[in-house]
Amino acid sequence: MGSSEKIDKKLKKEKKSEDKIAKKEKKDKKRSESDGVKKEVKDKKKDKKKQENLARALDAHLQADAAASSGAAEEDDDEKKPTAGAEIDPEDTIQGGAKELVPFAFPIADEKAHKKIYKLIRKGAKVKAIHRGVKECEKAIKKCALKKAGASPSDAPGIVIIAGDISPMEVIMHFPVLCEEHGVPYMFVNSRTELGQSACTKRATSVVMLKPAGKKSAGGDAAMDEGEAEEYLKLWKDMSKNATKEWTAQVESWVKGIHPKQVAANVRRS
Repeated sequence: MGSSEKIDKKLKKEKKSEDKIAKKEKKDKKRSESDGVKKEVKDKKKDKKKQENLARALDAHLQADAAASSGAAEEDDDEKKPTAGAEIDPEDTIQGGAKELVPFAFPIADEKAHKKIYKLIRKGAKVKAIHRGVKECEKAIKKCALKKAGASPSDAPGIVIIAGDISPMEVIMHFPVLCEEHGVPYMFVNSRTELGQSACTKRATSVVMLKPAGKKSAGGDAAMDEGEAEEYLKLWKDMSKNATKEWTAQVESWVKGIHPKQVAANVRRS
């Protein structure tokens, strides 16, 4: 073999080696580009999945909040609506203050008596000698003994104050007869709202019953309690006498047909 052949063979071998290296570099480059694309696609898929998970979590949270709000609203409605079979409080059936007093609002307190009545009720609430509302007052009156002939007003088991601006009037219609049966003096006032305020309640009240004596407060000042109780009892006795007097003047005269309003009506007709 000549030297020229050796050189040719060596050149071919070097070229072959270079081609091999170039081919490998090309292959590596192609693989690197391919891996980069795959990685980018993979990252995009990962981001998309993450966004979907976040969207699902947010949607679930919103649905939970909506369900909680709906549940709270239903609970509020359930509190407002009486449960099946539950007894309805007559106070809840009253449709706000009526524009006119009920036609049987006798005896009705005059302006001066209104102030005394509200003062007595506030003191009655303080010494805990008070019943509030239709159901509570009705129950308290029925516990009283039936009226005895010749009983003194000061011996009455209580005084009942009734609001005259009630609609429907059927809610309080039975109270005058009930009071008379049990010897309980009663009077009407003009405003259900003012009656509730004087009785220290959060809402208007149709009926209030005042007992002659209240409950002693636990751990309070005994001397102060006794002084307030004595003052309350004095005012209570005065109001009991006044209610009986007004009943005689307004109700009894109406029954006999000699009430001033009846007399005036007869004069207009004649």
